[in-house]
Amino acid sequence: MEPEEYRRRGKEMVDYICQYLSNVRERRVIPDVQPGYMRAQLPDSAPMDPDSWDNIFGDIEKIIMPGVVHWQSPHMHAYFPALTSWPSLLGDMLADAINCLGFTWASSPACTELEMNVMDWLAKMLGLPDKFLHHHPDSVGGGVLQSTVSESTLVALLAARKNKILEMKLSEPDADESLLNSRLIAYASDQAHSSVEKAGLISLVKMKFLPVDENFSLRGETLKKAIAEDRKKGLVPIFVCATLGTTGVCAFDNLSELGPICDAEGLWLHIDAAYAGTAFLCPEFRLFLDGIEYADSFTFNPSKWMMVHFDCTGFWVKDKYKLHQTFSVNPVYLRHPNSGAAVDFMHWQIPLSRRFRSLKLWFVIRSFGVKKLQAHIRHGTETAKFFESLVENDPLFEIPAKRHLGLVVFRLKGPNWLTEKLLKEISSSGKLFLVPATIRDKFIIRFTVTSQFTTREDILQDWNIIQHTAAQIISQHYGLHHISSGDEARIPNMVMEYNSDVINNVSQLYVEEEKYKTPSRKIVVQPKKVAVSYNTCVISQQVKGQGDPLDDCFPEDVQDVTKHKLTSFLFSYLSVQGKKKTARSLSCNSVPVTGLLEQCNPKAAATEKKESHANARILSRLPEEVMMLKKSAFKKLIKFYSVPNFPECSIQCGLQLPCCPLQAIV
Repeated sequence: MEPEEYRRRGKEMVDYICQYLSNVRERRVIPDVQPGYMRAQLPDSAPMDPDSWDNIFGDIEKIIMPGVVHWQSPHMHAYFPALTSWPSLLGDMLADAINCLGFTWASSPACTELEMNVMDWLAKMLGLPDKFLHHHPDSVGGGVLQSTVSESTLVALLAARKNKILEMKLSEPDADESLLNSRLIAYASDQAHSSVEKAGLISLVKMKFLPVDENFSLRGETLKKAIAEDRKKGLVPIFVCATLGTTGVCAFDNLSELGPICDAEGLWLHIDAAYAGTAFLCPEFRLFLDGIEYADSFTFNPSKWMMVHFDCTGFWVKDKYKLHQTFSVNPVYLRHPNSGAAVDFMHWQIPLSRRFRSLKLWFVIRSFGVKKLQAHIRHGTETAKFFESLVENDPLFEIPAKRHLGLVVFRLKGPNWLTEKLLKEISSSGKLFLVPATIRDKFIIRFTVTSQFTTREDILQDWNIIQHTAAQIISQHYGLHHISSGDEARIPNMVMEYNSDVINNVSQLYVEEEKYKTPSRKIVVQPKKVAVSYNTCVISQQVKGQGDPLDDCFPEDVQDVTKHKLTSFLFSYLSVQGKKKTARSLSCNSVPVTGLLEQCNPKAAATEKKESHANARILSRLPEEVMMLKKSAFKKLIKFYSVPNFPECSIQCGLQLPCCPLQAIV
């Protein structure tokens, strides 16, 4: 390819990239291919003669795109973001053309010096301490761009290991380093990323994963206890990896407690903020950085949420010489006249060669500016709040961990297999991409707002898919169906149905006190009672033998409907023959409701009498004891004398009865 053809083909490729990214939301997110799909489409051997660019370019859509997961899609909610942007793409276009290998200052001064300055910019943007700056009179630290946070954590652990072994050799000069290494131990929470475990495997340092509190946060007392126990065993604690924004639920370890302990015990405190680090561009999220002054190293991925495409990882240390003593090798051919006076980043990392990564980071920061980058983070967070509100208003689902930033975790109420089935069905559709996690033996689905182009309409479309899929699973496994009868047309459907206004018109949302809500689901179809429709309520039922219907209402062993009755969690009759109970108000000191309607509304009572014959035929088909409030809910109502909100109760089928203000068959 000659320069003129490259110019022409380059324009074609830029046009293709623009078209791809502008319309990526229209593509299937997950490819519908199987392992080895490409083998039959490629020749066994490389071509001996040049192929035409037209053929090569045509194979992009024919061979490559069918097997691509579209990470830039607004419907990509798996993992964490891996964003790009137009300025970032342009930065790497230039870096790839220059293609320098910036292992020393002399190998490309601009590569080293731009990186130093941009890393200082970024540290200040995040609110990191001055000790992490290259250009500060009181600092001996600085920042460097690594390939991944995984690599940064390994680099930090290797530096901590080397530093501790050198200390130990002062008191044990004849000891073998491998023997000293066998006594070392490091710590992280049991929510830490798998790369922390891998760093331990590579460094041959024992890694202990510590339990977290109810908010999935590693606390100081837990660390302190573990250190004391291990010292008694003759082990030497050296390193703590604190996670800010865990992979499972985006939880935050308590730096303000961990930091002083690491400082007092002489442990290297490394902070992994791979995803959440970008959020610290916004001052309102920096409360999680309380205790950052104790950190020896800090790392995060601009390649995740900051719209700087992979690979680009920021890594800062407070003492660069601890990296030098770990990674320095200085053969003659790598020396230069400014060795020692200039920064040579080959001493800060495992590989020798390094790319000109700082160009794309520089382009992005300058093109967007701090304010627009902050707006981008806030948009992602608000969009996640919007999705969270949709889940909260659907009583089939629960959110088992607090939302932080752009990650919402949710699950179907009931046994794990329900949520596993939901995820499998959603994934098979290819319309959106979600991945699972487990917390405290619960199988959950992670939903991350990734793309900067994600809109509320995209979220509503995805939620619609999730709702419909969940409804199908519940129907298939719990036998939800209409009551069959000779006069079926006159019998109301006693099984939960999805309100078409919610499913088909999910955009009908309203804002109340800055929270997004959806219309309630339609629970039952009742004969109209216009005079009292304003004062009706749904009474939840106690499903016999199935525990708490508001918590684990899907028993593992019930998957079929018996011949004689519905056994779904949504509707189960309590067969009671020949018994009559008095309906009483829960909020009126148990005053019988009988006759109360006439006192409150004579016209409503008259209407009620006219309809009584029609309703009697319907009600006569049902057992007389149908809906029971759970005892715990009953006690709450009686205690507080108020009508409960019960967002979770609305999924439970029941009769809509006139009440004043709440009524149950007791």
